[in-house]
Amino acid sequence: MLELVSVSGYSKREVKGVQAFAEKAASARRGGLLHGTKVATTSGWKLVERLVAGDLVRTLDHGFQELRRVRADQIIVSGDERRPEHLPVLVPSRAAFNGRPVWLMPEQGMALDQGKLGVGIEGISIIPARMLSGVGRLKSDTPAQTFDVTSLFFDQDELVFIEGGFQVYCPSGRMVSASGQNTEPYEVADAEHADLLIEAVVSKGDISALANPLAALPAPIPTEPIFPIRPPLGIRRPGRPGRPDMPVLFLRSEWQLQ
Repeated sequence: MLELVSVSGYSKREVKGVQAFAEKAASARRGGLLHGTKVATTSGWKLVERLVAGDLVRTLDHGFQELRRVRADQIIVSGDERRPEHLPVLVPSRAAFNGRPVWLMPEQGMALDQGKLGVGIEGISIIPARMLSGVGRLKSDTPAQTFDVTSLFFDQDELVFIEGGFQVYCPSGRMVSASGQNTEPYEVADAEHADLLIEAVVSKGDISALANPLAALPAPIPTEPIFPIRPPLGIRRPGRPGRPDMPVLFLRSEWQLQ
């Protein structure tokens, strides 16, 4: 029986940030975000395949962080592959806070808020998405025999918001951060702990520990303050009879909602 494999390609783009050079790789099980998945950025939701180094991406603990590197891979699944650990996980529409289906790669790390499970443990724990198969309406499947995924890399480990209210784990592309160490590493649950957490999710009967409704808001969030424009000295202010009709507040064009 053939296994799920990936053929990876790196593209060097003329944009701000660190990019990887062309090379190939193959793996049977892996993480990443399927193309078509939306990621929260300063301009609202953006398709993962349209992200480039230099984009500002919304993170759980560190605000908006600059994307340092992206990697695009092509995944090939054999027609007779049935093993859950080798298949993506389908989140049907409205199974979480998603209005359309969302796909998760089997080894993609997912943030789980242990404090919402009532097990007496606080903090975030990272579990692989494959363990979510069978939780509620989530199940292992494949969108196609061939599809593309993109991996995101930052200066340090980050939790990134994607549609549906999920937070996905993006490990640093470096051994240590620019400051010399990863200041806030996230706990990656071992197999036994992850099993217990999933049992608690199933027992509770919802996936609120995995998906946050506030994280599903698509509104763009500016990273710079908005100030009223003060007219130059000697020029009358608008808004009163006989004064020029001009707006008091200007917004950058990319902040305008269409």
